[in-house]
Amino acid sequence: MIRILIVDDEPSAGNILKLLIEKHIPAAKEIMLCNNPQEAAGIIAVFKPSLLMLDIEMPHMNGFDLLNRIGSWDFDVIFTTAYDKYAIKAIRFSALDYLLKPVDIIDLQNAIHRHIIKKEFPPQQQQQLVDNLLSNLHQKDQSSFKLALNTMEGVFFFEPREIIRLEGESNYTRFFFKDQKPILVSRTLKEYEDILQEHDFIRAHKSHLVNKKYVKHLDKEGLLWLTDGSHIVVSRRKKEDVLKELRDNDRHK
Repeated sequence: MIRILIVDDEPSAGNILKLLIEKHIPAAKEIMLCNNPQEAAGIIAVFKPSLLMLDIEMPHMNGFDLLNRIGSWDFDVIFTTAYDKYAIKAIRFSALDYLLKPVDIIDLQNAIHRHIIKKEFPPQQQQQLVDNLLSNLHQKDQSSFKLALNTMEGVFFFEPREIIRLEGESNYTRFFFKDQKPILVSRTLKEYEDILQEHDFIRAHKSHLVNKKYVKHLDKEGLLWLTDGSHIVVSRRKKEDVLKELRDNDRHK
């Protein structure tokens, strides 16, 4: 049984989301709707949701203010938003889900499916992810965001500059670090390419994403050598793009 609490100050938006869940999510569920975020904390204490679907932009108390007020919890959170680029970036860095309004049915189904899978993780992991989100939102710029890597062994947090490279393995991504053993995460390389695109990472191959900070040189054989002694093959299609990125990087040093 999924116990879902929708918190949205716009009654029409909350009702539409409730109807979409009732119609398109076949799992057993109980849904409650709250249009006043200031009353939501009390409702949470009584209703005890397993999933909170939380609007970000609300007057007097936004979604993040509500989470700060609650302090600690054991439920999952999916954010809903019309569009807030900085907030969405912080959410994605924290391995949390969000839905853009108007809500797409497929996106909704995928987000609920991920929530069901997340039940396998200890509740404190969700708290750590949201704590990281709130911390990221207090940063003055995105370069200080910490990336949450949610694994079966626990949640790990890294700044982008600590990551040497990423390697895609089907629907998984393996992270390589300067002073840390590799970590395997159940998300695709394409997802991380989108998340890290503003943090000086190069897509050198369909299976490789590299932090420019750790690149030594690209040799004549098309091997990209890194400062940790490793090397990867640059695809022919990506070679010109990689050379341009490295030249631009040299000019800005």
